[in-house]
Amino acid sequence: MFLIMITNNLKKYGLATFLGAMLAFAAAGLVLPSSLHAQGALGEDGWEEMYNDEGIRGWRKEVAGSPVVAFRGEAVIDAPIGKVAQVLSDSSRKTEWVHRTVEARNLEIISELERFEYNHTAMPAILTDREFVFHAKVELDRPKRQVRIAFASADHPAAPVTKYVRGKLLTSRYIMTSLGDGSKTQLMVEIHTDPMGSVPKWLINLFQKSWPKNTLKGIRKQVAKADVPELTRVREFFDGKIKGAPDIVTAADAVRLGLTKK
Repeated sequence: MFLIMITNNLKKYGLATFLGAMLAFAAAGLVLPSSLHAQGALGEDGWEEMYNDEGIRGWRKEVAGSPVVAFRGEAVIDAPIGKVAQVLSDSSRKTEWVHRTVEARNLEIISELERFEYNHTAMPAILTDREFVFHAKVELDRPKRQVRIAFASADHPAAPVTKYVRGKLLTSRYIMTSLGDGSKTQLMVEIHTDPMGSVPKWLINLFQKSWPKNTLKGIRKQVAKADVPELTRVREFFDGKIKGAPDIVTAADAVRLGLTKK
């Protein structure tokens, strides 16, 4: 009976919409990066390329002990790294580009390099909406000209009590690399998530193929908006204007460098 309902739902809403409802949450909550040593199998060998289309490459990878696979996307974004970082760090505007995200807000901002966030993703018809509470950290790397973001599920006392299913961000990261004269950014995302609940894992794995492409397309559109500013702190760091900043700055350096939120 459940499979019949799923099939009808796919016909009603279309494959792309259903995929977005399953997986769009993963891009929902970013800030600038922290210690980004990928956990589990992410970042190691074994990635299988799925497509190379519209300037976007996508891969998948089986993760030992997990029924859901990890996936990766990579593309060049026509914007400076500070503007891409601004898009990823602005919780108030994630509903504009993260598919089916109806709420995204900060639960606690520890510094410019660390925060806790809440996201709510709308699901179609018969499925219960998903929500995600996660901890995000930032790492800035001047020699590599990178901003790296790591985020994973976490508990937080300010998270709302809802009727939604709480999904898990198992281990995920974004890596932005400034290219050439700084006008373009190479963006890579690796995500390993589980929306939890009664949705079969084989179905999640089946439809996750398009998620990296959809996410990167959304970011491309967002950076093109005239009212999206550049995150000046990133430019200041790469220009060597943050006094006392080492070549690699982590969330642990935020207080010392005055990167705290009031």
